[in-house]
Amino acid sequence: MEKFTELIQRYPSENFAKGQTILLKDGIPKAVYVIEQGLVRAYIITHDGAERLVAVHAKGEDIPAGFGFSLTDHSEYFYEAYTKCRIRLVPQPAFEQYLKSNATAMYLWHKRATQLLMATFSRINALEQPKASDKIAFMMFYMANQLGVQLRPSKSRRELAVTQQEIADSLGLTRETAGAELKKLELKHLISHSRKRYVLYMERLSKYLQDRS
Repeated sequence: MEKFTELIQRYPSENFAKGQTILLKDGIPKAVYVIEQGLVRAYIITHDGAERLVAVHAKGEDIPAGFGFSLTDHSEYFYEAYTKCRIRLVPQPAFEQYLKSNATAMYLWHKRATQLLMATFSRINALEQPKASDKIAFMMFYMANQLGVQLRPSKSRRELAVTQQEIADSLGLTRETAGAELKKLELKHLISHSRKRYVLYMERLSKYLQDRS
């Protein structure tokens, strides 16, 4: 990845505060946005004005989806800084040519894309669950893998900084429903909650979800 880092650092960067819009849906990107630091969320707005999470992008990933390979000339989604972000603006021809000429970089890009696809399947699985309780459990597991921070020395605990409203919005539920279902997961000792942060016991939660599948 050293060569890729060298590539993107040739180009200007932009800093975004948490919650700041990076790209609007149907907007024309001025370059490939490569995330150098922070997290970016992609979302849509429904006809009734509700936000729906599509994906969360991390360091080393590029947005908007498809633009780096000339598969689209505009942004299909809204992109917003989920945390404080620094993004490099790499010209599309330079980005695509670099990946074409560097097998290792292409492999790593493909691996990241596959991980994102797998995470997306996990999120779809959450949305398809008929019960609100299962929707919440699957979504928390998805978010922990995408956004969570591993708590050492244990590898089975991940901390997740997310609000009940954000969880509810991602699933199209009310905050009250999300809160009630999260409390049930706490009583099952699958998660714990303190000051807008959740700790997920990943091994227990994974087994719980396997039993629900």
